[in-house]
Amino acid sequence: MGVLGNIVRVILAIAMGAVVIAAGVFIFFALSQTLKSAGAPEDRQPVVFTIEPGESVSQIADKLQSEGIIDSSLIFKAKLKLRSGDTLKAGKFQVTPGMDMDQLITVLSTAPVDIGLKFTIIEGQRVEEVAEKLNAQNVVSQSRFLELTNTPEGAATFQDDFLAESGRPADQGLEGYLFPDTYEIKQGDGDNSEAVVMIMLKTLEDRFTPEMRTAVTERGRNIHQTLTIASIVQREGVVKEELPIIAAVFWNRLDQGIALGADPTTQYAVAKSPDWWPNLDRLGIVPNTVDHPYNTYVIAGLPPGPICSPGLDAIEAAVYPAETDYLYFVAKNDGTGEHAFATTREEHDRNSVIYGNR
Repeated sequence: MGVLGNIVRVILAIAMGAVVIAAGVFIFFALSQTLKSAGAPEDRQPVVFTIEPGESVSQIADKLQSEGIIDSSLIFKAKLKLRSGDTLKAGKFQVTPGMDMDQLITVLSTAPVDIGLKFTIIEGQRVEEVAEKLNAQNVVSQSRFLELTNTPEGAATFQDDFLAESGRPADQGLEGYLFPDTYEIKQGDGDNSEAVVMIMLKTLEDRFTPEMRTAVTERGRNIHQTLTIASIVQREGVVKEELPIIAAVFWNRLDQGIALGADPTTQYAVAKSPDWWPNLDRLGIVPNTVDHPYNTYVIAGLPPGPICSPGLDAIEAAVYPAETDYLYFVAKNDGTGEHAFATTREEHDRNSVIYGNR
C-alpha cells in the first residue's frame, strides 16, 4: 500500500504540475495578447471580417488568426469559453487587427445588422488608390469598385441631376467625383461597392453648394472643369492659404492659352501600382517627353478630367480663385510646403534658381 500510495502521489504531483504549466502557458499567451493589443498602433486600418453561417468556433478562430486579426486562435477560443454567455453571430463585422480580444468577442457576438461599415477617403487619392485601400479593408471588391468608378460604362450606373449638369464627358469615369471624407454605411448582403460610390457622389453634390455652382457658371465654366483644376491644386498645394493662389495660376494660364505644366498630371499619366504618385526626377522622366493626354506640359488646356479626389478646400479654391496675375510658382523647398509665385517668366526663372529648382 505504501508503494501504491507513493505512485499515486507521484501521479498526482505530475498532474498538478501539468495543470500549473498549462495555466502558466495560458496566462503568458493571454498577457502577451493583452499587451500587444494595448500597444497596437492607433493607425491600424479596420477591416471587415465575415463569419459564414454554420462556421464552428474553431474555424472562426483559425480564420481570425490567418487574417492577422488575432495572434492566437487558442487564446481566442479559451476567452470565448470563459464568456459562456457570448455566442458568435454570422455576418460581416468591422474589426481592427490587434484590438482587445474581449472587445473583439463583444463585436462578433453582436448582431451585425446593428454595426455599420466605417471607412475614410483621403484627399488627393486617385480611384485606384481608393479601390486598393477599401479592398484591403474588405469594404468593397476592388475589381467591382474600379468597374463602377474607372469606366464610362460603370459611371453610367449613377444617374442624377448633379452628374448630368456637371459637364462630365460621357467617356470619363468618376475620378474627382468621389468626395474624400469619413463615412459609415449599412452593410449589404453582397458587395458594398455601389453603395460606397453612391454615398461619396451624394456627399460631393451636397458640398458643392448652389452658391458655388452659380459662381462657376458666372465665370463661364462648368463643374467638371472646376473639379479638374481642384484635383491638380490638391496635388500641388500643401499650405491651405496658398490653394486659391495656385488655382488662380492655373486658371490664368488657361485663359492665356499657356500650358498648365503641372507635374501631378504627368505623374497621373505614368503611374503604376503601388507607386501612384512617382517622383519623376528619380525615375528620370522628362515631363515634356511623355505622350499622354494628361501631360499638361505638351498639351494645352485642361486634361480630360480630374486626377484625384480633391477636398473641399481645393474645390473652393478652384471655385473662388485669388484675384492675381500670377502665372508661375515654384516650391521653396524649405520644409514649409510654401511656394514662390511670379507673374513673368524672368521672375519665375530667378525663383527657380533661388530655391534650388534649377
